[in-house]
Amino acid sequence: MWHLRFAMLAACSANGQDIYSMLLIQTTIKNATESPMADGNSQGFTLPELIATVAIAAILLMVGVPSLLRLINSSAITGYADELTGTLALARSEAIVEKNTVTICKSADLLDCDNTVSWTDGWIVFLDADEDHTVDLPDDRIIKVHEALAAQVTLKFNFAFSQYIYTGFIKKIPTQTGAGTFTFCPANNDASLARGVIVAGTGRTRNSMDSDSDGVHEDGSGNPLTCP
Repeated sequence: MWHLRFAMLAACSANGQDIYSMLLIQTTIKNATESPMADGNSQGFTLPELIATVAIAAILLMVGVPSLLRLINSSAITGYADELTGTLALARSEAIVEKNTVTICKSADLLDCDNTVSWTDGWIVFLDADEDHTVDLPDDRIIKVHEALAAQVTLKFNFAFSQYIYTGFIKKIPTQTGAGTFTFCPANNDASLARGVIVAGTGRTRNSMDSDSDGVHEDGSGNPLTCP
């Protein structure tokens, strides 16, 4: 049972327990190991041993699960942000190569722009010859699509769509001021996990940063990212 004692002490230490709590748990395990049935000849667990094992498992879960969930959310957000950065780079490149306008917009059916849905529902990138942010076949051509995000992540953008013109620059729209920021958030709206992909007027992108070290990244205007 020495390994149970060591695991319990380690779990308490990781969870910030005081020395009294650790000694109390150590005494409990010691009593369990000194029971008449724990002489090496018995089969299975005694009741004190079972209680000690369950207690260890419960403490490890309390310590580990929140950290694991945070890691999963952070990894998912980072992965999606990298995907979007690649998509925006592709859109800019296509606009320059084709010498035409390329639009990226929200889309749930992945066939045309839809302002009634959210960016979380998916988006499309397409050659938009007449710049009307509508897929008009056969003149327009869909370049890339992205399906809805996983349940633990949401995405918002401060504009309904974004367009790259043939120079690779972003085409200004009447309601657009400053750089556009795509913001990814976890389902629990923890702003400390939020990450942004910022699109400058030149069409270039950059990842958001926590420049003031307050635990929350800033958007393209220098304001803290907010969720949802």
